[in-house]
Amino acid sequence: MVTFALLRHASFASLDHAGGTWTGVSGHMEHLAGQMRSGVLRPLSGGGPYAAPGSGSRPWTGAAADEAVREIGLLTDELHAFHYEALAVAAALHRARKAFTEAQQKLLRAIGDAEALGATVSDDGTATLPDLPPEERNDPEAIAYQKRKWDELQHHVRDMTAALTAATEADNAVAAALRALNPEEVDPATHPDGAANALSDLEGAMAMPTDPKARKEWWAALDPALRAGLLAADGGKLIKAGILGPTEYEWSWPDKGAGPYHVREPGAEEYAIQAETYALIAGGTLVQNEDAARHMLHYLDNTGEPLTVDVDRMLRDDPAFRVHVDGLLADREAEWRQTALDAYQKAGGAPVAIPVETVRNTANDFTFKEQQQSNWFHAIGSQGCVVSGVITVNPGPDGKPVVSTQYQVNVWDRYNWDEGKSTNIGPTNITDDDMAKLHQTGLAQEYDISGRSTPMTWAGSGSAPVQPAGTGERGADRQGTVTDPGRETR
Repeated sequence: MVTFALLRHASFASLDHAGGTWTGVSGHMEHLAGQMRSGVLRPLSGGGPYAAPGSGSRPWTGAAADEAVREIGLLTDELHAFHYEALAVAAALHRARKAFTEAQQKLLRAIGDAEALGATVSDDGTATLPDLPPEERNDPEAIAYQKRKWDELQHHVRDMTAALTAATEADNAVAAALRALNPEEVDPATHPDGAANALSDLEGAMAMPTDPKARKEWWAALDPALRAGLLAADGGKLIKAGILGPTEYEWSWPDKGAGPYHVREPGAEEYAIQAETYALIAGGTLVQNEDAARHMLHYLDNTGEPLTVDVDRMLRDDPAFRVHVDGLLADREAEWRQTALDAYQKAGGAPVAIPVETVRNTANDFTFKEQQQSNWFHAIGSQGCVVSGVITVNPGPDGKPVVSTQYQVNVWDRYNWDEGKSTNIGPTNITDDDMAKLHQTGLAQEYDISGRSTPMTWAGSGSAPVQPAGTGERGADRQGTVTDPGRETR
């Protein structure tokens, strides 16, 4: 049971130590399982450096050999399952540490606010205000002021109670999670699905939030070894949930564009601009610029709804964009690698995973060139760009750490119009001032654009990125997408 005094004065260093110990145990179990597979099981099964000559041959055959392979395989599977189970314990302790720390901070903040009123807060949670001095006990103003302080003190007492309740609930939740861990259910000798049971225990102990913002904060705060364990266990699920996205950067409009929407009614001039723009699209002027046409059309559709752009297709269409992304990765490669290796050493050689992302600034943004890529130049022009993902370190077959980065390319833009700019599409000159009038009179509406690429793997400088088959969010883009035609600057 969590008491007021216990939460008030608690130190959580022991939880940190226990969580780190269990994380280390999980890493050792997985390392041993790997050694068993590569150093014992594989040679016995006819592979590895100690196998007899000849493809598929086994150096030891017979009933005893078959039984040895079976038993060692079960032991290897058991070590692998216990790796997940130990991670589940570490995850539960990590949850407890986070929840208790947050509850303690809320409690101490409420205590501090109460003491600022002159109150005394005892270790049993009782809060009292000093009595009025004798000379003020019949003073209406002093009595009223004391009443206001008392009412405010009750607000802080409620905050103290809420913090204590949160700590108690967290204590019960973590205790339940630890009780749910059953070593017998993860023994492959008696439960063929032991590894799956252990993985289920790990996922339950992690308690990944469903809210995207909370999930991002949860992922950033995880212990590096816990991240690696989750990625190895069910990386596809995590990637689908968006864990490769930025954990620090949040996009915002770069400029005001055309200003507020529909601030005046349209006149003959605005209707003429609207008709001319529709004719530009329908007449085929943008026939070789399908995305520019689609984006402009969505502007005229006047919904203001955000749209997704196909980043995979951008990367394929414009080699310069691919080179730009590789440059962003190369610039941070040494820093990220050292951070990951430091975490790997701290974890005692257990696999670790560290969230990484490039810095968002104008120098890291990208502008398409009309001569090289007319479609995207007229479709989006310049775009905000951040590369984000996770760098992992795993022990290799020879015991040396293997570093790799899984990442995605994130882009943002605002389809808007600024004063004093223009672009030529075919023989037609489009001015920003004219297009902005459509937004200002409610005939069209500016909107946000964003997109992310398919996850890719970066092995380091000099290595080509491994890009799986797929088109990222192209399906969403095909529903319609918009960006500023011919925007060279923001």
